[in-house]
Amino acid sequence: MGQKRKLVMVYGLVFSLIAALATIILQDDLREKLGDTYYVIGLSIIGCVLLVLTGYVWDRALWSRIKALGVKADSIKLNSDSPFEISPQPLTDPDQDEIIGLAQRIERMARSMQRVDANYRGIVEDQFDLICRYLPDGRLTFVNGAYCRFYHAKRSDLIGQQFTGLASSSPLPWTDNPAIQTYEQEIIAKGKITWLQWAVREIRDPDNKLSEYQAVGHDITARKTSENALHDAKEAAESANRAKGEFLAIVSHEIRTPISGVLGFADILNETSLNAEQREYVQLIQKSGEALLLLINDLLDIEKIEAGKIELESEPFSPRRCIEEVVDFFSPKARLSNLKIEAQIPPDLPPFVIGDIYRLRQILINLVGNSVKFTSSGSVTVSVEAVPLDSHAQNAVLRFCVSDTGVGIPPEKIAALFKPFSQVGASTSRTYGGTGLGLSICKRLCELMGGNISVESTPGAGSKFIFTVRCKLAPRAA
Repeated sequence: MGQKRKLVMVYGLVFSLIAALATIILQDDLREKLGDTYYVIGLSIIGCVLLVLTGYVWDRALWSRIKALGVKADSIKLNSDSPFEISPQPLTDPDQDEIIGLAQRIERMARSMQRVDANYRGIVEDQFDLICRYLPDGRLTFVNGAYCRFYHAKRSDLIGQQFTGLASSSPLPWTDNPAIQTYEQEIIAKGKITWLQWAVREIRDPDNKLSEYQAVGHDITARKTSENALHDAKEAAESANRAKGEFLAIVSHEIRTPISGVLGFADILNETSLNAEQREYVQLIQKSGEALLLLINDLLDIEKIEAGKIELESEPFSPRRCIEEVVDFFSPKARLSNLKIEAQIPPDLPPFVIGDIYRLRQILINLVGNSVKFTSSGSVTVSVEAVPLDSHAQNAVLRFCVSDTGVGIPPEKIAALFKPFSQVGASTSRTYGGTGLGLSICKRLCELMGGNISVESTPGAGSKFIFTVRCKLAPRAA
């Protein structure tokens, strides 16, 4: 029934009652005939009028409240993440009763909310993580299926029990928000260790009062097992590395002592009267002993570098003199091979720098030695230049270059050239000898001295090794 029709009926009834009351009042003879009944009828009609008017006013007030409820229901919006939305229906449909229409809308909203609740409950139940809610005193109010399966209990048995995540925890620096905290929990049951990581969030009511907590537990047992295995492997590797270092130190000492004796006696024997064949044998002993001693020294250097036990010296020295000493050292061998070996030193090279001359000399000896060894004809050149690092010229980079006209290196072999025990090929080791440790040592020494090393090579045309070291400029000689 429409609102206008209802209003017309109410007004018509009121007017009818008022007309009847006026008719009774205007007929005086009727008062005499009816006596006291006249007053009862009059009061009854007046009561009916007041009752109709009161009902109308009450109906209007009730309708206003229902209409306000409908507007409020229309304004309710579900969470933006919800897959459901409720489309509001217009409230003022003249062809339907408003109360019935509002009831239908509330029913539709209730069904939609039930679908939303069922959808989210399905999402929560399908999770592998443990999800629960509990009161501030620790009593559980909700648990999902994963929580029930983990603790091998029914949902009805768990509700009301204490949240076990409060028993043992270790807070993690996961968030700065005090309303969201996380911690790890170790659970030992039937000899099996399980690790859970809990993320706990506060749930507050519309008045911002804490009502309960929501906790999500993720099983991190696999991660913890991997971390423990990695830690054990690291400990085992470090123990093995220490054992290797100790073994190399002991073996090198035990081998170096007799080798030094062999070389000493070979030198003494070489100074005696020997025929050509005997002298050749003595020289072979000397070369073999020197090669073995060099191998021991290289192995010890590699071990010291890997263990971080090499301490670089910081003393003034002359880079010019260092290069000249290395070139002079290899000059006799170069002359025997008909090679030209020279040093190219610019006049503006700093006379003295502060650094480790012994390690610098070791790098130059390795590189120049390789160039002499792998060059059958042509030349070997050692050059250097200084590049200032700051405007005050207190720090500089020494850039060295050792070039030759030797056999060269294939491009595919350059990448592995600076790895330990790496050589260009098996035939190289048989033809020229060596262990493949020299360039690896050079690379690591350059890095320790703040520089790097690289190579440019063309097979059959020669190679060029370029390395840099950082140093301070010395004001004067030591």
